[in-house]
Amino acid sequence: MATTASANPIRAITAAGNDDEDPDLISPLSDCILTTILSLLPLPAAGRTQVLSHRWRRLWPSAPLHLLDSHLPVPASSLSAAVSRILASHCGSAVRFHLLIARPSASDFDSWLRSLAAKNLQELVLRPPSDKILPLPPSFLAFRSLRTAELTNCRLPEDGAGGGEVNFPHLGELTLRLASVPSSAALHALLVGCPELASLSLDRVFGCRALRVRSWSLRSLTVSVSPDAAARAGGGGGAELEHLVVEDAPALERLLAHDINWGPSINVVRAPRLQMLGYLGIGIPELQLGSALFRSMCAVRLEAELRCVRTLALEMAEPQLKPVADFLKCFPCLETLYVMSHMVVPQSMRILNHEMDDDRIECLHHDLKKVVLKGYRGRKHEMQLASFLVRHASVLQVLKFLCANVCSAKWLTNQKRQLQVDSRASLGAQFVFEKFSKSYIRFLKPASNISLVDPFDT
Repeated sequence: MATTASANPIRAITAAGNDDEDPDLISPLSDCILTTILSLLPLPAAGRTQVLSHRWRRLWPSAPLHLLDSHLPVPASSLSAAVSRILASHCGSAVRFHLLIARPSASDFDSWLRSLAAKNLQELVLRPPSDKILPLPPSFLAFRSLRTAELTNCRLPEDGAGGGEVNFPHLGELTLRLASVPSSAALHALLVGCPELASLSLDRVFGCRALRVRSWSLRSLTVSVSPDAAARAGGGGGAELEHLVVEDAPALERLLAHDINWGPSINVVRAPRLQMLGYLGIGIPELQLGSALFRSMCAVRLEAELRCVRTLALEMAEPQLKPVADFLKCFPCLETLYVMSHMVVPQSMRILNHEMDDDRIECLHHDLKKVVLKGYRGRKHEMQLASFLVRHASVLQVLKFLCANVCSAKWLTNQKRQLQVDSRASLGAQFVFEKFSKSYIRFLKPASNISLVDPFDT
């Protein structure tokens, strides 16, 4: 047919040369390229290529393995057996292994981890059903090639259990979520055994009350604890984190909190490259930044100046000028400020009086270019904060109001009049009002993702 060439790009390419040439452009490719192609296919599709020819039947078992149990076209009751068969028949390396649905026995799970470690697995995601915690056997400590690990609803093995040594020489990203550790010492040993760790996320980790972070490689640290007081006290398999000390982290760029209604006390002793900090709120009992000290967001000492911090995010029940101004004094080179109203029923904070004086707030005159007020409703104290920034932020480029109420034309006109935008300190400043949808999630994108330029900008 006349349309055959256009409907089949491969045949069209070969027809341009010689009608007698073999239109198969895949078979001449080398085994190395073909196995790479196979590794990019979903596992069921890659497995079905074995029916194409004897050569493909030989290639698939040696292609890099991407094994996600949620992609296997078998009933949940048969998943464990299917995973075991795949690992036993596959003789190549392993790139990814995700366990989301399968419920393996302890012996099967141990066998899987040993097999994957022998295949030099790079990415491990364990996110089993939440009704039962998954104990990690000592064979977990054998992953020398692992680069990324997410461990949800898991219990880590004791350091040195079964003769194992904590040593993950290439692990760059680690997430512990709803996880249990045997002790604070075990968690410390895990971090010490990750010399290339760049991103660490601790999201409701039980069994460790205090953590001292000393890492030459860590660039991003996120932390959160449970909203339930009983869980924090040990109802979830051990007490949760109460004290976080960043003792020596010369490469740390981001210190982020998933939820600030509840949080550990934080003490930053040495982090000379810290650029992003937040969300900070009243749920953090004590926050020490060098010699500066805040208790439940109220300034106790304001002696320190952290000139490295460029982005700060705060969260309060009702944003107030006094605590915001005190934080700004600590960060003379701050360029971007986020202030979020609580998305959940918060711990309350008393109203603090503040004289309108910006003499000690260096960033207002030289660096603060962007301010975002999330959940803005135009309440009295929100208006005081916004008006202060309008009148004193002399290099401000944009002040964005993400409004929690209906942004009617009448309301917007009234807001701009009360803010006195015509008397702004920065003549080039833009004022943007947008409707804001409430969310109970602080970071709509993974905060631990270092590639995100600004995790607060969602």
